Amino acid sequence: MRKWKTHVATALMATAVTSPALAQSVVTDPGRGREIAESLCSTCHIVDASRGNIAKSDISSFYSIANKPDQSQERLAGAIIFPHPAMPKVSFTNSELRDVIAYIMSLRTAK
Repeated sequence: MRKWKTHVATALMATAVTSPALAQSVVTDPGRGREIAESLCSTCHIVDASRGNIAKSDISSFYSIANKPDQSQERLAGAIIFPHPAMPKVSFTNSELRDVIAYIMSLRTAK
């Protein structure tokens, strides 16, 4: 089941974010993504650029999430679209999802 969810999330993000045809017309707004994250995600996650690894109750900060090895837009989409059991299901529009992911990826320093 997990493998299926990963494939679906990858397909959705590939279509929504990385498709060459759409990439030219889709503009993400990391600043808006941060605002959305502060509103919807900050009760559990540290959403700013703090380098701390752990937020509340062993929940990873956005900085830590962004800097996981091999992190990608597709992996983030999968984690948001098909959240793990402890994470509440949050409904984002496609634009909001792209903006939140763009914000998280803007925190990435690892190559």
